Amino acid sequence: MAEPRKRRSTGRATLADVAKLAGVGSMTVSRALRTPEQVSDKLRDKIQQAVDELGYIPNKAAGALASGQSDTIAMLIPSMTESACCQFIGPFQSQLAKRNFQLQISYTGNVLDQEENILANILASSPAAIVLFGSERSAKGRKLLETCNIPVLEVNELTPLAIDLNIGVDHYQAAKVMTQQLIGQGFKNIGFIGGHGDQAILNKQLRGWQAGMLEGYLTPDHFLTSHEQASIELGAEGLAKLLLRERDLDALICTHENIAMGALFECQRRVIKVPNSMAITCLDGAAFCQQSYPAITAIQVDYLDMAAKAAGLVVGKIQGSTTPPQASIDIGFQLTNRASSQI
Repeated sequence: MAEPRKRRSTGRATLADVAKLAGVGSMTVSRALRTPEQVSDKLRDKIQQAVDELGYIPNKAAGALASGQSDTIAMLIPSMTESACCQFIGPFQSQLAKRNFQLQISYTGNVLDQEENILANILASSPAAIVLFGSERSAKGRKLLETCNIPVLEVNELTPLAIDLNIGVDHYQAAKVMTQQLIGQGFKNIGFIGGHGDQAILNKQLRGWQAGMLEGYLTPDHFLTSHEQASIELGAEGLAKLLLRERDLDALICTHENIAMGALFECQRRVIKVPNSMAITCLDGAAFCQQSYPAITAIQVDYLDMAAKAAGLVVGKIQGSTTPPQASIDIGFQLTNRASSQI
């Protein structure tokens, strides 16, 4: 009869190693790590010394399997460089840490098939919740989320088709308000350049610009959208193409900060005066818009506030708070009028 195969050691310190060094039972070590208030200060210090000496790292996956609970919240992001993602992630992680939850981030690159595979792998590890940036999903991805039986939070875009929880901005209204602002300042030939971040958000921004133009009795003819990621190159090349179509273009709305920067650089190369000959604005302003010369008029979102409310929303749902959380929160936006559009 063949001998049973022995489990190969990982080389890492185990709970039993800690217990042996501390001179206590494994159950006592487990209790001290999970519920330290149930162990005396003297014993807790003794166990902590053993943990530190051995470099012991608790196996959270095994703990979650045993308890049926996880302290990991998985987040899928479409971009590692997009301003909105970068401004949200840090504060959101800090807010979750205050509530004793960990954030696990996965990058999808706006590829829906890739998102499906990532979702399937993440759900297999039973996270406490899923957070997604934007609302663009494939049919298969949406089905996975609808049947996963854990909280699902979609951030950055308000959508009536949210799977579960939703917090974000009305991007249609933001683009419309920006367009109306420019029209009110006397600009008439207003162009639009958009890069493919989240396609649903881009579509709303484009429709908001079109609605603002039509309500101002102007024709929304001068626009360029791309499946490429938003970039400085897209802003420069996009403005060049729009000027070939319409030499009298006098204002531009860009969906992303780096697109606006590219358009500004192209104006400088062509010696087009901003804002006297061309106003430049963007719909996701951050540090570059504020520090550029001239400073760029932009829609700004309070991502610190969004992160705090998002963390409260998803953790409240995980913990089953007695007061049901608000399913959808409009975080709002602010239009900051700067030198790039002030004549």
